[in-house]
Amino acid sequence: MNPAEIVGRIPFTGLLRELITIGLLELVRARIFTSKESEIQERITEYMEKLSDKFKSDFSGMSSSKIVLNDRSAYFIKSKRLTKWYGESGVPQDYIGLMIYVLENTSKLLKKKKIDFIESLNNISIGREVVLGRKYHDSLAIVPAVIKQAEFYEFQHEFLKPTAGEKPEILLDPIWFAVLAIGFLICFAGYYGGGYYFITREGVEAIFGDAEKTQQVYNAVTNLTATHVKIKPLPYSEELYELRLSYGLAYSKIVIDREAFPLKVYEISLVGNAYTCTRVILIDLTKTIEYLQAYIDNLHTPNQAFFQVKLKNNQYDNPIHALLELAEREIQKPVKGDSSMLLLTFVKDLYRAIHVGSPSLMEETLLRMLRISHSILTTKEKVDPLLRETFKKFMYEPHVSAVINACKGRIYDRSDLNI
Repeated sequence: MNPAEIVGRIPFTGLLRELITIGLLELVRARIFTSKESEIQERITEYMEKLSDKFKSDFSGMSSSKIVLNDRSAYFIKSKRLTKWYGESGVPQDYIGLMIYVLENTSKLLKKKKIDFIESLNNISIGREVVLGRKYHDSLAIVPAVIKQAEFYEFQHEFLKPTAGEKPEILLDPIWFAVLAIGFLICFAGYYGGGYYFITREGVEAIFGDAEKTQQVYNAVTNLTATHVKIKPLPYSEELYELRLSYGLAYSKIVIDREAFPLKVYEISLVGNAYTCTRVILIDLTKTIEYLQAYIDNLHTPNQAFFQVKLKNNQYDNPIHALLELAEREIQKPVKGDSSMLLLTFVKDLYRAIHVGSPSLMEETLLRMLRISHSILTTKEKVDPLLRETFKKFMYEPHVSAVINACKGRIYDRSDLNI
């Protein structure tokens, strides 16, 4: 049984395919497909049960949106597509709960030998509708709206109209829905600000035969999603978004193999009555993580606490950490003392200097920043206290040295500390 060949037969691209592929990647990691055919059913039953318990723990207390009316009607009320499979009990209320519910109950069907894993994955039929798997209790499930509608509606333009009512273009059986659920939960990068975020990677099926690369991609996706959920970055500016995400990884000393990039970030928001794919970003954080790790290491060399930016209710580890937070806040609401949004301009310049890898360009960027700092610190106008405190720490010579030397890839000497 070759999972790469199974993916190759899927006749669509985009988020749904990528989530399914990541779901299969998890089963590849667990060596399900290298088991003897006679053992696969038992292995997958045990593993899905184990995953269900893990996800219940991992997602405890994590929120997502309520299941929309069309999905609830199709799954539990009118057509009862899922209650036909799993029974009437334990109906979930939101999409995270739905995915765990599908995974848990599919493992129970497998345990009772009501469905066959191999037969299901091998069955892909393409006609008026794409059917993944086989009918169970004469029923197949529609793709959840948060994924299905995002496939139809992209960037708020109707390039395809979603099929009306309960006649979707793609139908799933319990096994395929469970594989999708695994991918959904692995790639889930948060639900906040009215939007879902998923982190995926295209073409993962090409590395299914390479255990090391498979693990690299899995680690990259799971580390990035965990960091994303924790810091909740907003992708209004790609430079700021990537730097905030990179800072979270660098500060936690999380290493992402460069071969795992590029990864893809989806932002899906409810626009009107339809989930809409409002952003798709390809990210490669290799250079920004390396730079920020060197910067953080530089600051840790003499005295970490010296560079902390502190206020009554907030504490930031260093001036760049505080600047990134301020710049994101500035996008949503003006920061007192920076009416021209110079913080965001500096973040974009910093991003460019990091990617060019030129210390001289970094010095030019810093020179502009120091001029801004001086003008803001000497103004008689009201200035945001965090902005003022951040610029004070930013202008210290050892901090400026740390910013430049991180671009050179070296740790500065204690003799740099001319305060």
